[in-house]
Parts: sequence; C-alpha cells; structure tokens
Amino acid sequence: MKLIIVEDEPHVRERIAEDIDWDAHRIDMVAAVRSAKEALAIMQKDNIDLVLTDIYMPEMSGLELAKRIKSDFPFVKTLILTGYDDFEYARESIEYGVFKYLVKPAENELILEAVLEAREVREKELAEKINLHLLERRWKEHLPHLESMFYKNWMYGRYSHWEIERIGNDLQLALHDKKHLIVVLDMDPIADGNGRFQAGDRQLVQFSLFTIARDLLGGLDCVVLQDDDGMTALLFSAPLAEREDVWHAKVNLKVSELLETAKDCLKLTASAGIGPAAANFLLLPQAFKQSKMALQARITLGSGIAIPYREPVPAEPSWVYMEQAEKELEVAIETGDGPKCRELIRTVMELGFSEARPVADAKETLWRIACLLARIVHTHGWTLREALQEDFADFERFHELLSRDQIEAWFGRMALRISKTIEQRRQSGT
Repeated sequence: MKLIIVEDEPHVRERIAEDIDWDAHRIDMVAAVRSAKEALAIMQKDNIDLVLTDIYMPEMSGLELAKRIKSDFPFVKTLILTGYDDFEYARESIEYGVFKYLVKPAENELILEAVLEAREVREKELAEKINLHLLERRWKEHLPHLESMFYKNWMYGRYSHWEIERIGNDLQLALHDKKHLIVVLDMDPIADGNGRFQAGDRQLVQFSLFTIARDLLGGLDCVVLQDDDGMTALLFSAPLAEREDVWHAKVNLKVSELLETAKDCLKLTASAGIGPAAANFLLLPQAFKQSKMALQARITLGSGIAIPYREPVPAEPSWVYMEQAEKELEVAIETGDGPKCRELIRTVMELGFSEARPVADAKETLWRIACLLARIVHTHGWTLREALQEDFADFERFHELLSRDQIEAWFGRMALRISKTIEQRRQSGT
C-alpha cells in the first residue's frame, strides 16, 4: 500500500514520516510533502492508495484536497489530521468521502492504527475488484462458447419457447423482431488421387470449411456453427420487415462467395443446403432439418452448388424400366461385356438419379444397386469379400456415397471387378 503524508508544519510532518516504522507494517511511504498541490502532482504519476493530510494548509486545504481526491481518485482512502474539533469540518469530511477524521495532537499509535484500518479496507476492495475483473474476463472468454451452444441447442429443438427467451436474454442476444434462415454446408466427397487430401482427411477438411466460413461470414447477421455431424451451419438473421426476396438474394450471394472461397483455398468443392426462413422461434429446428434435406439433393443435382429447399414432389419411380436395365446389366457382367456394362450403368444412373427424382428415390436406387451386385456374386456361391477382394472395403461404405458422380464411379468399379472375378474363375474352372 502506498501512502502520502501532506502536512505544512515541518516538525509534525517529520514526526509522522520518520518516527513510525511504516515498512514494518507493509506501508510504502512514498512522500511527505508540505502542500496539497505537491500531493496531487505525485498522485498523477503514481498509484497512491492512502493519503494522510492536515486540514488547514495555505493555497489548498485538506478538505479541498479530499474533494479533489474523491473526484479524480475515488479509490484512494483519505485520512484528515486537524487541530480543529469542529462539527462543520467533520460533516464536510463525510461529504468528501474522508475515511477517518483525527484530531491533533494525535499520537503516532492512533495515526498508525487509523492508517492500517484504511489499508485493510483498501486491500479488501482491491481483492474484490480483482475477483470481479477475473470473473468478467472469464465470462467474456467463455461467452462465444455459450452463444454457440445456445444456437446449436435451439437449432436442434432442445429448448422450449420460454427457454429460448430466458437464455437469449441472459446472453444479451437480440432475438425479437428477427427472422432466421439456416444454411448447412458440407464438403463434397474427396476424389481418389487428390493431391492434397485423402478420404480419411474428411474431418480435417470439414473443420477447414468451418474456419473459412467463420472468418468470412461470422458477424452480427450470421452465426457460424458446427453441427453434431461436423457440418458447418450458418444462421442468418434479418429484421422481420426486410423483404424476403431481397434477403434471400443477399444470403445466396454470400453462400456462393463462400463456396468459391473454399474451393480456392482447399482445391475441393463444397455444397450447401438453404432452408426456408423461420419467423417464429419454434420453427427454426424444422428449418434446420429442411436445409439438410436440401443438401441431400446433391445426389441428383451434383456437387459444388447451393441448393434451396423445395417441398418434395411425389413421383412414381420407373421401377419397370429399372428392372429391365438391371437384367441386361447382369448379363453384361456375367459375359464380361465391358462396353455394354458401362452403357447400362449410365442407363441405371439416368433412371434412378435424374434431377426430377426425389432424394428418397435416389437413395432407394443406391440400395437396389448394392443388392443387385450382391445377388450376382451370391448366385455363384461366393462371398462379396472373395469376389471383390481389395475393393470389398469400398463396397461396404456404399451408404457414405454423397454425389451422383461418386456413385457412378463406385458402381462401375464394383461391376467391372465382379465381371473380372467371374471371368477369372471361369478360366480357372473354380
């Protein structure tokens, strides 16, 4: 604790400064000066905690000094030392925040006791201030995580309406009179032979996409999150009064720019599903699901694009044509007719993965293809592992295929591998 003594009488000033062992009581007696102006000059340069001052001094009195200290250095504890036991002085001392009012001739023991009492109060205030600052700092450091968890739980429908209101208010988030729109982004499958990344690097590139999105779009009108699957979710917000078409155009532009930036940075493509706007708190989880449904449409529409949500249109799958193509494909695989096999694979892809076909039908087609290949192998009495050999691991992961191009490449590779095995076994008589 740093102390200044202000006393215009030299013998009193020296007695207090020199006869009391301040160091022994952990008091740093910075200066003993004769005027209030000298004291203020020191306080401008140093962090003083305690001031012991006479009340009656030329130029500026101790009460005037106390008034200045209260105004400019409100944390400093001021002790008044005076030869006047006057009620008016005492009243003004209280008004100016004086900690202690001592009447001369005050013994050194009494002065020391008062200063130590002031020091104790000042130390408690400092400790509380440090703790408060520490809590505020930790709160600010933790706030982005709390906000992300709030938006994520809201997005997944884990809150009731009143919980959204309460937690939003606690986090001081402006949620009212706003509409929201969710965009879900996902990296497209990593192609074989990619020079920078391999299939096992999917989590890395997903996080890279999240980082790019956060740096490019993170701000007041867009919250950037990672969902439970590692995909990047963009939560856009706008005033309810903003025109829907204008807002959607802005969002589409930002998402397109983000996809281009990700492509430039990672040398890989990403796709986005854009959900409908939600003007009600409780509609956001449904909008999130719809944005993920929109993203699934890349299985028929292709990769590297932003896909707005469309209500599914019921359509009868062309299973009759599909069955005929499957029969012809089975013959081509059995006979080892590579060109015919590739032609029929393209036919199956056109029938099952056309842009007009719902995503559910496209997924059903993928299962049909896997079952067709398995049936051809099992007809010969072999296991898939025996027939496919090193390609078996890729066959098992058919449900992870996300784009039409990826499915077609996988389909062709598996069909030709099975055809090759049939030919090899036929030649060897096994």
